[in-house]
Amino acid sequence: MVAKVNTELLDKAIAEIDRQRLVKLVMDLVDIPSPTGYEGEVARAVHDVLQEANFDAVLQPIGDERYNAVGRWQGQGGGKSLMFNGHLDTSFGPEQAHRGLGYQCKATLVDDEWIYGMGSFNMKSAMATYIVACEAIQKAGIRLKGDVVIAAVAGEIEKSPVNEHEGPQYQGYGVGTKYAITHGAIADMCILGEPTNMMVINQHCGSCWVKITVPGHLIHTAWSEVDKNAINKSRKVLDAIHEWIPDYCARNQLADGFMPRVNVSAVEAGWSWRGARTPDNCIIYMDVRTLPDNLPLQAYNDVRRMIANLVADNPELEGTKVETFMTTPGTSLPRDHELVENIHRAHSDQLGKPPQMGTEVWMSDAAHMNRYGIPTVNYGSAGRIRTGGGGFSTHQGEAVHIGDMLDIIRVYIQCIMQICGVVDD
Repeated sequence: MVAKVNTELLDKAIAEIDRQRLVKLVMDLVDIPSPTGYEGEVARAVHDVLQEANFDAVLQPIGDERYNAVGRWQGQGGGKSLMFNGHLDTSFGPEQAHRGLGYQCKATLVDDEWIYGMGSFNMKSAMATYIVACEAIQKAGIRLKGDVVIAAVAGEIEKSPVNEHEGPQYQGYGVGTKYAITHGAIADMCILGEPTNMMVINQHCGSCWVKITVPGHLIHTAWSEVDKNAINKSRKVLDAIHEWIPDYCARNQLADGFMPRVNVSAVEAGWSWRGARTPDNCIIYMDVRTLPDNLPLQAYNDVRRMIANLVADNPELEGTKVETFMTTPGTSLPRDHELVENIHRAHSDQLGKPPQMGTEVWMSDAAHMNRYGIPTVNYGSAGRIRTGGGGFSTHQGEAVHIGDMLDIIRVYIQCIMQICGVVDD
């Protein structure tokens, strides 16, 4: 059920949206480098902003000088609580800055309409929209019944330690959110402002990262045999994978035609600086996406069966090992859920048309939130490309449209007032 909102109070809050404040806040956050593993400085900055915005704010240490910044704006009681969650780590690091404005850890304002810079798209702009929405409600003198929680978390980007690659820079895939929601960051429901271009993403895929090790024969070139070379042997495995992918996707298809995807993400073998040796193994890495309601174990077992059948037909592949080193389930929230209906009403009222609904292949922390009992959907303003279209342009890099952010702030304000409730004076 969607509660009615006093339109006079709603208009009063919307009139308090501060464009200049929004632009400065986004640019300030973008100016602080925060690749995965190095979120400490930006977490402290968000913590300070939350305190200034009348939130009871804490820094949650998750290790290695990494923090979540979590704030709770206490309501007067009697209403539901709404969380806004967003990650502080960026998809790219400072080493990509040479690619252009959208990859630099320095925000650039273009035509007073777009903000370019690392993290502007994914997803520091969302953090700013949450805060500005709450500040506008406060400036309007509106008191809420329920609490508003803002959780700025570390370690969301899709990364995982494997082999010799270990340390905080590889610890992603929800480590911050999982810590936050087991250490006080709880609410009745949550909006996660990932860059959806104002689509409501009520479900997305899960993921299973698989490591396939093909054994070889470590020996000098002088005595090597082509058929025993792990790299050459792995060709049959790669061929089998690419024959299997269309079948896997077809078998895992929703009624509307949506299918997950599979990616061969890396191949490791040999030593480039020692060409006179054949490698003792060749390792193939895969990202197998699962449907929102399927578990990663199903994908892992599917890959194992495929490899087992291949080895049975090719005895020279005996000893090939299949392991999984990162698994995260997908998530799905019904379209008639109270949270979805609240966003639908607010979006329709503020933007003049209902929002689009969608399913995504990518992962988000909504998977963890929902499994901990906090109903969550993805709904954010970023995701429009300056030269046209939606999504993300690797050529242009990260950018966010100021007008889109202002639009979604209006929607967020109405969602807050609908869900949390307003104290009648």
